[in-house]
Amino acid sequence: MVKAMKFAERINSELRIPKKFEYEAIDLFAGCGGLSLGFESCGIKTVGYEMEQDYADTYNANLAGKCHCVRLEKSQKYPRVPIVIGGPPCQPFSVGGNQQGLKDSRDGFPVFIDAVQKTNPDIWIFENVRGLLYKNKHYLDEVLSRLESLDYIVEHRLIKVAYYGVPQNRERLIVVGHRGNFNFPKEENRLVSVGEALEEMAFSVPENAKFLTPSMDKYVAKYEKSSKCITPRDLHLDRPARTLTCRNLAGATGDMHRILLPDGRRRRITVREAARLQSFPDWFKFEGNETSQYYQVGNAVPPLFARAIAKSVKEYLDSQFRYDSAEIMSRRTKTQPGLFSSDRKNKRYPMHDYIPASSKPAAVRDLINGALDILKAFGIPFENLTQRRLEKMAMAFLAVADLKRGSQWKDAKQSGGGRAPQTRQIIDYINNNFGEQISSGSYDDIRRKDLKLMTVAGIIERSANNPTASTNNPTRGYALNPEFAEAVRAYGTSAWQDIVNKLIAKTGTLHARLAAKREITTIPVVIPGGKTLSFGPGEHNQLQKAVIEKFLPNFGFGAEVLYVGDSSDKFKHLEKEKLEQLSFFKIAHEELPDVIAYSKKKNWLFLIEAVHSSGPIHALRLAELKRLTRKCSTDIVYVTAFLDRATFRKYAPEIAWETEVWIADTPEHLIHYNGDKFLGPHKK
Repeated sequence: MVKAMKFAERINSELRIPKKFEYEAIDLFAGCGGLSLGFESCGIKTVGYEMEQDYADTYNANLAGKCHCVRLEKSQKYPRVPIVIGGPPCQPFSVGGNQQGLKDSRDGFPVFIDAVQKTNPDIWIFENVRGLLYKNKHYLDEVLSRLESLDYIVEHRLIKVAYYGVPQNRERLIVVGHRGNFNFPKEENRLVSVGEALEEMAFSVPENAKFLTPSMDKYVAKYEKSSKCITPRDLHLDRPARTLTCRNLAGATGDMHRILLPDGRRRRITVREAARLQSFPDWFKFEGNETSQYYQVGNAVPPLFARAIAKSVKEYLDSQFRYDSAEIMSRRTKTQPGLFSSDRKNKRYPMHDYIPASSKPAAVRDLINGALDILKAFGIPFENLTQRRLEKMAMAFLAVADLKRGSQWKDAKQSGGGRAPQTRQIIDYINNNFGEQISSGSYDDIRRKDLKLMTVAGIIERSANNPTASTNNPTRGYALNPEFAEAVRAYGTSAWQDIVNKLIAKTGTLHARLAAKREITTIPVVIPGGKTLSFGPGEHNQLQKAVIEKFLPNFGFGAEVLYVGDSSDKFKHLEKEKLEQLSFFKIAHEELPDVIAYSKKKNWLFLIEAVHSSGPIHALRLAELKRLTRKCSTDIVYVTAFLDRATFRKYAPEIAWETEVWIADTPEHLIHYNGDKFLGPHKK
C-alpha cells in the first residue's frame, strides 16, 4: 500500500520551479506571485506586473520570471504571449470592500481587457471574489461581453479551493476565455485539514509568538456572541480553515486567525503558518515587514489551486484544437446552464430565443429553444437557416429523442432500445405534440431538410433498425447516436459543458468539417520564422506568397515580414510595435504597400507592391511613400513584384526610377530601375 504524501511534502515537491519552460504568460496584478507560482511549476514562465514594491520584491525573489513594479494603465505595453492571467483588484466587488464596482477607482478590469486586446492570447484567465456574481452581476456581464467581443468563448465557475487540496474554505470566481475546448480541473477526493497542513506547528510556540490579551479574549467572546457564532472562530485542526484575508491575518479583529493552545492561550498564527494554509511551499520567502507579509499572503491565489488551473491551461494549449470565428460566435453565452446552484432552480434552461416569431405555447418554445441550444453546442451550423427551418429541425430532433411537453432532458431515447421512428412517424409525433399540421406526404422533406444536418454530423443515426435500407426507403428508422444522447441527457446540469467539450474534442463538429472544406481552397503562406498564414484564393495572393517565400529568402538579407494583408483580412499579419520602433508612419491600410519586411542585418525596410489589378510603384506612388516614411529610422528599398514578364511589360513604362522590380517566374533575378547601384536604398 502506497503511503499518502503529507501536505507539506506535497507543496514542497510539486510547487518547484523547473529549469525549462514550454510556454509564457503575463500575470496582471500579480501580487506576491501565488498564481504565477502555480503556473511556473507547470512549465509556464510568467512575467508579472504589480504596483506594490514589497509584493514585486517577493515575486522576484522566488520565481523565474520578472515582475515589473508598475501601476498598470491602458498605456502599458506587453510582450506577445499565448496566456494572460491575473486577479484584477477585488476590493471594488468583495463584501469587505463595500462592493462599489465601477464606481471604485481600484477597478482593474479595464486594464485586463486592454491587455487581452493588445496581446490576443490563445487563452486568458482571471480570478476574483464571489461578490461579482451577486450585487455586481451586471458589471460582470458587461466585462464578459467586452471580452467575448474579442473572439473568445467565455466560461466561468465558482470554485472552492478546498476541493483542490488547499486547507482553506476559500471561494473564488474563475473566468476563462478560450477558442477551443477548455476543461476545468477535476476536484480531488478528500479535504485537507488545518492539522494536516500545520502538523507540529499548530502546537508549538515560536519565539515571535503574539498572544491575545485578556481584554482581546473578552472582545472575541463579545464578538462571537453578537454575531451569533455557534462555532468559535479559532482554527479547528480537524477541518479546513476559514478564508484567509488581509483583515483576519494582519489586524487584531474579532475574526482574526488564531490557534487555541492546550494551556488555554490563544495565539495569532504566524506568516509562515498562514502561508502553509494558502499552500505556499516552505521555501517561498516573503519580503517586507510583517504586516506587509500578512497582506501578501491574504491577497494571494493559493499556488496549489493555481497549479491545477495551469495544468488545464497546458492541456488546452497542447491540444491545438480551435474553433473558427463563426463557431466561436455561435457558442457565445453569458451564462451556462447548471453552472451555479441558483441556476439549477431555474427550469427554463435555454439561453437564447431562436424562434421569436413563433406562436407556440411557452412550454413548447422552451423545449424547441433547448433543442437548438443543444444542436448549436454540438456544432450544427445555423448560418442561412430561417427561423422556420430551425424550428422544424428542432422538432424533428425532439421527435427522434422522444422528448415532448412534460419530458425531462434525462429521458432522451437513443438507438439500441428498439425505438427508431420512420419519417412518417416523425411527422405524426410533431403534429401530435407540437401543434403542427404537416402533411404525411412530406416525409421526404423530413429526410432531406429537417434531419439532413443532424445525420451528416452523426448526431442522429440513419437506418437504425434496418442498415440495408436504401436512401429513399421511407421505412428507414432514425435514432440518437448513444454518445450524443448522453450529452443531451446532461443538458441543464453542471456536467453538461464538460461532457460536450469531451464529445466535440473526440468527434469534431459539422461546422468545423465544412470550414475545413473551404480551407482547401486557401493559399498557405509560410513567413520567415515558420508561422503559416492562410490567404484566400486569387493571383494577387499567389504573388504575395511568392514574394514572401521566394523574393525575401533570395534578396531580403534575413528580412522579417512586418505586414501583409489579404482581401478578407486587411491586417492578416501586422507587427505594429516593431513598425513603431522603426518610426514607421501611422498604420492605415489604404496607404500601406502590400508587403513590408525588415532586414536587421542591413537596417533596410522593404516596401513591396504586388501588382495584379493595381499599379506598380510609379513616380507619384514613390513620392507618397517617401513622404510617409520621412521619419523612418531605416533605409528604404522600394520593390514592385509581378507574377510574370507579360504583366511587367504592361506596366514597365510607369515604374519609378530608384526602385527594384522582381518577377515571380524568374525569382533569382532583379531588374534595377536605378543606374547608380544595384539592390539597396538610395539617398533620402
